Amino acid sequence: MEASGIPVADRVRLAHGILQRTADDAGVDILHIKGPALHHELLQHEQRDGESVPVPRHSTDADVLVRPAHLERFQEALERGGWQMTADFIAGSAFGHAANYWHQVLGYCDVHRRFPGIEIAPEYAFELMWAGRRPAEIAHVTCQTPGLTAQRLIILLHAARSGRTDHPDKHRAWDEGSDTDRQAVRRLAARLGAEVALAAATGHLDEFRGDRHYDLWRQFSTGDSSRWHEWRARIRAADNPAQALRVAARALRLNQAHLRMDLGHDLTRADVLRGYRDRALRALGELLGARRHR
Repeated sequence: MEASGIPVADRVRLAHGILQRTADDAGVDILHIKGPALHHELLQHEQRDGESVPVPRHSTDADVLVRPAHLERFQEALERGGWQMTADFIAGSAFGHAANYWHQVLGYCDVHRRFPGIEIAPEYAFELMWAGRRPAEIAHVTCQTPGLTAQRLIILLHAARSGRTDHPDKHRAWDEGSDTDRQAVRRLAARLGAEVALAAATGHLDEFRGDRHYDLWRQFSTGDSSRWHEWRARIRAADNPAQALRVAARALRLNQAHLRMDLGHDLTRADVLRGYRDRALRALGELLGARRHR
């Protein structure tokens, strides 16, 4: 799918503005995260005429976090506004945290119902961040964003999933911050139940080796992961046996939404069959490789 001829950076900013207008009209609380919503202190800077000038954050889609109680109402408003869901929450990611939407003019947006790495109930997590929100002008629309400390934590948690120990967001949000900044992030992470993911981002994950989330964040933060190891870690991180069974069942299903986006067209029966075949062969190869490694 192709969007309009509007430059990507402008299109993403416009999408943020339209999403905020949509939320306002529907009486929905949303927080704009990452991309053009990022606080200027967390941006890269460059020298221009002897002055340090922030470099706008590049993003290919707009990301918003929605108050969970308002999620269904917001999704209905998006559909009325011409947005089409391309991947639901389960298909959208390993964490089931965001649904992906497409608009013919505005391109893609990710609608988050929670943020990966934050383990307290999504309703409480949103309320905590909403209480510290700050306004930001995006596309001439007043948008609500998390406070600076929450933004530091969010991009650190995002960096923890990158498979890189030297992610630039880690440098800006952690290494270049002051001791006071880092202490504030640690306190917020403790309130949000995000200590394990934060440790993965900052290189201290071994401190949580006994935690049930340890294996999952080790897989993502090191980039040394097969799908087999990832699913095993996801099952181990489940809150209870019932959730573990649901995760195991999802592991067997082909992610048709992702396959559709990869192929760029609606799936045929042959596409689905090939997808399952490739998935089975890849799983078998990983299992045999793991056996040889042991």
